[in-house]
Amino acid sequence: MKKKKPYKDFSLLDFQDKFSTEQICWDYLVKMKWPDGVTCPHCIDSKLDFIQTRKVFECRQCHRQIYAMAGTIFHKSRVPLRKWFWAIYLMATSKKGVSMLYLQSQLGFGSYHTAWLLGHKIRQAMAQRDSLYTLGGTVETDEILIGGKQSLEERRLKGDNKTPFLIAVEENSNGGPRFLSFEELETIYEEHIVPAIKNNVRIGSTRKSDGSGVYVKAQKAGYKHERSVEMKEPEKTHEHLKWINIITSNLKRYLLSTHHGVFPKYRKAFLAEFAYRFNRRYWPHQAFDRLLYACIYANPAPLPVLSA
Repeated sequence: MKKKKPYKDFSLLDFQDKFSTEQICWDYLVKMKWPDGVTCPHCIDSKLDFIQTRKVFECRQCHRQIYAMAGTIFHKSRVPLRKWFWAIYLMATSKKGVSMLYLQSQLGFGSYHTAWLLGHKIRQAMAQRDSLYTLGGTVETDEILIGGKQSLEERRLKGDNKTPFLIAVEENSNGGPRFLSFEELETIYEEHIVPAIKNNVRIGSTRKSDGSGVYVKAQKAGYKHERSVEMKEPEKTHEHLKWINIITSNLKRYLLSTHHGVFPKYRKAFLAEFAYRFNRRYWPHQAFDRLLYACIYANPAPLPVLSA
């Protein structure tokens, strides 16, 4: 017997036909959140009543009310669920991402702020989902700087506008890229890079890096290490970290072409979005279902959290 897929496949036309009304979207969310039926988290085998006018379930035993969107990124949102679904679909399936101006225009939001808030809530769900996983096997690691070009005068007056990140790329058995992760760094020194490596790469993995002494010291934490010194062999080092160089180039093109650059405080969120899509590129028709699942099980993200 063929094993049932955990996620459903949707082409653009499938998605458009399937989610044509608000009620259908709500029913689909409920089914995904409670695949075995809605239950009271406080009572065992208690029956529930459904109050249609408020779309809320009420436990007959303890009388607690259960909302489908409570505890998700949709919590207390006034945006119709159908627009949420379209925003999730567009952000999940577009290879280059979508700008929030595009979302505002296509989904008919009255203000840019509404589209901005939806986009960042979805990015928060992406980041939380990817934080559940770590990389292993052979992993390329390096630090990158994200930010625009500055003259010496601008840097002197305004300070450095670049944000350092650790980038890690897991290689598959053929030496190609498999999975990707980023972590924002306070500095590019040992005390911040080594903990970031531990957060993203499993102990015992083989790390490929350049000649930086920081990565040599990380070997003491239990990693195997393949090192290539750029000053001695620049071409070999470029090939040694081939996928980091290619992915970094694609990342910067995405930030500039789609979003025309991003503010420093939000760079972490945009890199999380890029990594999330990269890590699921082999399942394009499952992109919506996978991201909806992440949004349902992500912690609520109110404005103060997103703006912090």
